[in-house]
Amino acid sequence: MFSLVIATFFIMVSATHSFSAENPKLDRVRIGYSSISSSRIALWAADEEGFFKKQGLAAEVIVTPGITGTQALIAGELQMYLGGVDSAALAASRGSDLVVLATAEPIEYKLIAQPGLKSAKDLKGKKVIVDRIGGTSYYISLQLLEKVGLKSGDVDLLQVGGGGNQRVAAFTSGLASALVTATDRFEQQKIPYSVLADAKDLQIKVMGNSYLTTRKFRDQNRDVVLRIVRALVQGRRWMKDPKNRAQVLKIYNRYMPSSDPTFMDHLYRRNVEPVPVYPYTNIDDLRIFLSYLSEANPTLKNLKLADFVDNSFLKRIEQEGGN
Repeated sequence: MFSLVIATFFIMVSATHSFSAENPKLDRVRIGYSSISSSRIALWAADEEGFFKKQGLAAEVIVTPGITGTQALIAGELQMYLGGVDSAALAASRGSDLVVLATAEPIEYKLIAQPGLKSAKDLKGKKVIVDRIGGTSYYISLQLLEKVGLKSGDVDLLQVGGGGNQRVAAFTSGLASALVTATDRFEQQKIPYSVLADAKDLQIKVMGNSYLTTRKFRDQNRDVVLRIVRALVQGRRWMKDPKNRAQVLKIYNRYMPSSDPTFMDHLYRRNVEPVPVYPYTNIDDLRIFLSYLSEANPTLKNLKLADFVDNSFLKRIEQEGGN
């Protein structure tokens, strides 16, 4: 059914070359994001609080997992996608028409172990869960393990795909002794764990998911792109205003239900208070981040980051005061 809706929409767009909704005052856009995660709060706020509509947009915000989302964006079935910048960079290095407009906050990767394990040396000879081999978290896991003194062969890497919930489930089942991920699901589900290392403390560069579009859509619909990015900025400013804290937590609870006020406070402190209003993409940080993947993906070395990253919309909005 979902694929039928996607196909129908794509045919409509191709036939009309227009992003107007039935209401002529609104431009229809479809914005995808890769998964339900606490770092999506700014996108949810822009949608739930009507900032897209205030910018004259009829926005449909939908979950479109991983490679499916990138493919839908390239095909024109989505106009913007919040997803992995590593996958987008790799696709762009191979000729895809993708560009980064903004970058969300990075996942706080930590080396999480079973409660009885107290140091990295306790992991020797044990299984450590990783995401799909070649993905972002896979390379970050390798970097983190190396930083804590674990060499190749010291641990047995166990690939568990399907998303964070599946990896956490594998961990709680006792299938492995550790994994590299954020702590949100552990806090939400009250799963006992031990943190052995933090990627941030070890100065491992991690980029958050990025807001992506195609050059074709950007160049043919610059005003629409500007209004999408402006709505995102306005959503971020709104969610950071302390007077809106209760409403922000209500939004969180719709997407990540919890009756635990401690967990809700954890989400707010980690994903709202510290984030910038203007989510610029730092090209130097991105270059370091992609260097983790370039050995296995040599085409990345030819990617011109100055062309791949477009901060101009954010700069204009900031110059105009965010309105």
